[in-house]
Amino acid sequence: MIVKDIRPRGFCKGVYFAIEKVKEILNSKEYPKPIYVLGYIVHNKFVVEELKALGAITLDDLTKSRLELIDDINSGTIVISAHGTPIDVIDKIKAKGLTLVDATCKDVYITHDLIKEYLKKDYDIIYIGKKNHPETNASLSLGKNIYLVETIKDIETIKTDKKIFVTNQTTFSIKDILPIHEAIKMKFPNAIITEEICNATRLRQNAIIKANSDVDLCYIVGDKRSNNSLNLVKISEKFTKTKTLLIQSVKDIKESDIKAIRVVSVSSGASTPEYLTKAVIDFLDNYQS
Repeated sequence: MIVKDIRPRGFCKGVYFAIEKVKEILNSKEYPKPIYVLGYIVHNKFVVEELKALGAITLDDLTKSRLELIDDINSGTIVISAHGTPIDVIDKIKAKGLTLVDATCKDVYITHDLIKEYLKKDYDIIYIGKKNHPETNASLSLGKNIYLVETIKDIETIKTDKKIFVTNQTTFSIKDILPIHEAIKMKFPNAIITEEICNATRLRQNAIIKANSDVDLCYIVGDKRSNNSLNLVKISEKFTKTKTLLIQSVKDIKESDIKAIRVVSVSSGASTPEYLTKAVIDFLDNYQS
């Protein structure tokens, strides 16, 4: 079996910054304890478990909003995850007198700044993103005149006579966003369109497309809640026609999937620790059917 190690992969700079920020404040006497992380610091359960072992408490319940998650927190420090969080959540943290640490990715804030700039100019905003994703929720909280578009069909529901500015979630698919842009241009010919997919996402998606031209099976190592990991799977399947499986670790590899495979490729999401991907590659390198 030939194993193709697709690069770049693994932690992007925003993920690395967020994880290191949590470790830093856990080891600092300056921040009141306990240390809470609002939502997964990044979308990977292994990272969350590692930080838990160091003392971090992750506030995560998919049935509750982030506002509700902090209802019973009355002391300590709260860390905002790499994805950002809605403005009213930040206001509530401050109003409760809790110490706030913001680990939001800088690329997310670049998009926020653009949204704020065009809202001040009296534009309506079209935001292309995944519904209920924390980054999307944070961006939608910036103003009332922001329309969420997840698919082309969502564009049909937008009714406005205002000028239009278009931006997007930083981890959106580079291939899915182009037809959405074209559909927006058809309905709003004068719309100002920016494409804010972060460089780390772009490089990883392009690497998948380039590497999987002659591959029988592709593994993406990542969490089921990781949007960028899910998009790598989607890109691989849709645009390289390669059978692609999302796995969280080497334990998810099934012998039935690899028994007759000639060439297998491996990549990982931007929030996946390197040791998880390396374990997968090592296993495949040493596999004998």
